[in-house]
Amino acid sequence: MIAVTGATGYTGSLLVRRLLAEGETVRCLVRPETDAGTLEQLGVEVVRGDFEASEGIGGALGGARIVLHLASIRYVRSVLESVDKTIERLVLVSSLRRFSLVPDPTVDEVVAAEALVFESKLPWVLLRPSMIYGPGDDRNISRLATGLRRRRILPIPGQGCYLHQPVYVEDVVAAILAAAAKPGIDHRCYALAGLEPLSYDALVDAVGAAIGVRPFKIHLPLWVVLCGLGAARGMGLRPAVDRAQVLRLQEDKAYSIVEAQTDLAYVPLAFAAGLNRIYGG
Repeated sequence: MIAVTGATGYTGSLLVRRLLAEGETVRCLVRPETDAGTLEQLGVEVVRGDFEASEGIGGALGGARIVLHLASIRYVRSVLESVDKTIERLVLVSSLRRFSLVPDPTVDEVVAAEALVFESKLPWVLLRPSMIYGPGDDRNISRLATGLRRRRILPIPGQGCYLHQPVYVEDVVAAILAAAAKPGIDHRCYALAGLEPLSYDALVDAVGAAIGVRPFKIHLPLWVVLCGLGAARGMGLRPAVDRAQVLRLQEDKAYSIVEAQTDLAYVPLAFAAGLNRIYGG
């Protein structure tokens, strides 16, 4: 039996369907207030639990041959304490955000959680995806596409030259399944990113081309954007983005995927090919 956390999320829901298609028996940990109707219709065993309250975790993860943890990595302590010591493989999905140099509590959470993983003697594998995109509302590229359709004018903080390496959701799922099955890779970490990095300007242009829109990019001086955010906060407003997000946009996010390619037979899509799957005719 395979236990999954984060099964109602964007990547988790696709992963569960893949597991079922491969004939696996699946148990999912779902928060008490979350609608699990789709999972139940698929024939998945649903166990109610809450990481925040430390309730129901053992009932969901105990007895599982493999545990796939897609919920936030900050909950990893509860996962490590709840899985059986005889578990065959524990796959933990973290984030490449952990390498950001922008001071931010979310980055600190990832770093602290991974430190707990590194101390564990369980047969874990740690996966770090970059920005995930795909069909439907991926909360990343899909929202950029929606915004460009409504108004092709796009303000961009800074020069738009920093690199990004989005990863297609099905490539992430394939890597998770490979990490669960591949022997001899205990205690290894893998970056999961797209085939090659591209600048943010190029990313925007690629999305525009995929949806038939020519974006009009307005590059705003970084200091103007940061001052504007500070002024908005001072007036009690809540801007759509925060200071840390703007600063992370100025970081190169280019990663080596060689180890994943070697160990997990990882073959990610190029960004244009992924967009074509979503928006192509």
